[in-house]
Order: sequence, then C-alpha cells, then structure tokens
Amino acid sequence: MHHNIAKKREWSNELYEKASEFHGHGGLFMAAGLRMGIIALKTLDACGWFNIRCVAQLHWSPPDSCVIDGLQVSTGCTMGKHNISVKEMDGVSVEFESGESGVVVILRENVLRMMRECLENEIEFNRLLELISNASDEELFEIKSLN
Repeated sequence: MHHNIAKKREWSNELYEKASEFHGHGGLFMAAGLRMGIIALKTLDACGWFNIRCVAQLHWSPPDSCVIDGLQVSTGCTMGKHNISVKEMDGVSVEFESGESGVVVILRENVLRMMRECLENEIEFNRLLELISNASDEELFEIKSLN
C-alpha cells in the first residue's frame, strides 16, 4: 500500500524531535540531512517514501554519516526500501532523483567546517543548530539540477 499523502516539506521543531528520537540524539549533521531532504522534496515536487531515491556522498562514519538519518526521516527513503545509498567521499552532498528529475544538494564547505569545529562546544552547537534551522537554503547549500 502506497501513501497518497506527502511528506511535510518544511522545517519544524517537531520534525527535528522526531528525527532526534529516530537517531538517538539531536545533532547538527542529522539536522543538515533533514534540511537537504526537505529541499529535494520541494525541488522535485516529490511526495517522499516511494517516489524518490537518494545517494548520500560523504564519509561513512560519524558525525558526517548522521546526515543519513536526517535524510531517512525527511524523505522517507530507507535502507529497507533500497532507495537510499551511500558513496564514500569528501564533503557532504546528496543526489536525489524522482521520476525524470534530479537535484544535487551540497553542504557549503564553510558551513561543514563550522559544524566540524563546534562539536565539542555546547554554546557553539546551539548557535549552529539555530543557523541550520533558520538560515535560507542558499546560505547553507548549493543546489544544482542534475538534468
């Protein structure tokens, strides 16, 4: 049975809480993954769950790999459905496809650097979580069409 409702396409504290429960704790990388998934759903006009695929291109070890849990919660792509996969590489970017359309969402290097640097610092963490929650898509990501 397929969903005929669409995944929510905007950031909310509720979404972040749901993702934190799924992941085991809150986090900047998971939050970035949530944002990337939301961008993809909007850009590709996808419902989520079944009509979208994604390839996460990043280091497959924490904290970077925590992006994957954010992606799973925001897009509904899951390991079990085989519509999410991972390529080991530098940086953090995700390729999404839905139907004939595709988009790649790249976490800006300066943002990634700030995220890496602040992992040990709680005040910085809260400031950056605020940024990831509220900044515009363009401030955080580079978004390119795949076709």
